[in-house]
Order: sequence, then structure tokens, then C-alpha cells
Amino acid sequence: MTLDPDPTTAPEPASASEPAGASEPGDDRSAPADHGGGGDDDAHGAVAQWVGSDRSMVWLKRISMGLALAFLVGAVGYVIGVRTTAAPGNAVDAGFLQDMTDHHDQAVRLALTEIANGSDPVTKGFATEVLLFQRQELGRMQNFQDELGLSPAEYDPERTTMAWMDMARPLKDMNGMATEAQLKQLEAAKGTDADKLFLQLMQTHHQGGAHMADHEVEHGANPKIREMAERMAANQRTEAREYQATIDKLSGTK
Repeated sequence: MTLDPDPTTAPEPASASEPAGASEPGDDRSAPADHGGGGDDDAHGAVAQWVGSDRSMVWLKRISMGLALAFLVGAVGYVIGVRTTAAPGNAVDAGFLQDMTDHHDQAVRLALTEIANGSDPVTKGFATEVLLFQRQELGRMQNFQDELGLSPAEYDPERTTMAWMDMARPLKDMNGMATEAQLKQLEAAKGTDADKLFLQLMQTHHQGGAHMADHEVEHGANPKIREMAERMAANQRTEAREYQATIDKLSGTK
């Protein structure tokens, strides 16, 4: 119900250029009509009245709920996306990464010993390459294990390895691994003797590692791990041939 205006106060007539009762665009239709041409003060008062009203609180609650819902939907979508895009992997990938980590660790030990005891600059250069490339690959293999949710295998000479190749054997007998007696022999050798022994042990080491990498290439499920293994096998076979040429040179056969 609308009350009649106060009869003692007559409204001012509307101007000829503006119809009576017209409102500015965007005015709240529930706000009182501007009969007196109060200007900015009346507009500010109307806005302030709306902001403090129950209607404004309802809208603020709706906006807050909308934002919260959008965040929740986004979070759920992210979790689902992460789960559905998890890195692929199988038992071959896992076994290769864990066993090749131990394999590379021994190669690093051999290279450090050669750098300390050897004398031939070419052979010491090979040892430096082993340190650089195999440490880099160790880092990549650790990252792959993290992606697959694997824990690094603890070093134990009796730990079963190569089961993923159907060739289960203790770590100390893994393909290409130098024995403890051979490691001690290298640590005791000096000069050219150390150079030649390092090259021989490293050649055998690479040949065994390339065989393991071949199996990963053929039977692994993760394309990135297979790609790394393929490159690893090719590089190690090339280096093994270079080692043989250097052995022949140091032995005086070439």
C-alpha cells in the first residue's frame, strides 16, 4: 500500500525536459523516487542504504558461496587430472631403475679410483666422462623413481637383482659388476697399471649395463625411461669399443 504524500508539502513540478518520476539508469527501483533533484547526495544515500540492507547481505553470501564452489570444483578437477595422468610404469621399469642405480654407483667408484691413481690423460678423460654422464643419469633415475612412487633400494650385496629380467641373482653378481677383490686391486694399482685395469673393468661393466638397458627398451612401459635406456645402451657400447682401442694402445699392440 502506498501512502499519500504529505498534503502540506507539494512536490516541485518536473522540468519540461524530464518526465516526472523518471530515475537515472542503474537506480534501484525499490529506492524512493527522486522528486526533489537532490543530486549526488541523494544517490550516495541510496547506495549506502542498499549496502547496509538485508538484500546486499544476501548477494554477498551468494557471491562467497559461488567462489567457494568454484574453488572446490577446481581442486577436485586438479586431483582427478593428476591421478589420471600419473606416469606409466611396470615391474621392468621399477627393477631397471633400482638395479641400474647400484650399477651406476659402482661405475662412479671405478672412475674416482682411476682419476686418483691413473696416469694416462685419455683414460683419465674417460673416467671424467663416466663421472659426468652416470651421475647425471643417476639424477634422472631418481626422478623417475619419485614419479613412480618407488623408494630407492638399500645397498646390500646379497639383495636380489635382475628378477625383472628373469635372471635373478645377488647384487654382487649383477651383470658387469666388478668383484670386491677387483675393486681392491684397482685401488692398489698405480699409473699405467691402473689405467689398463680401469679400462678392462669399465668395459665389462658397460657391456653388462647395456644388456640390462636393452631389456628395459623391449619390455618397459614408461616411454621416457625406455628412451633413456636406449641412449644408455648405445653410449656404453660405443665407449666399450673406445676402451678396447685404448687398452691396445697402452699395451703396445697398436
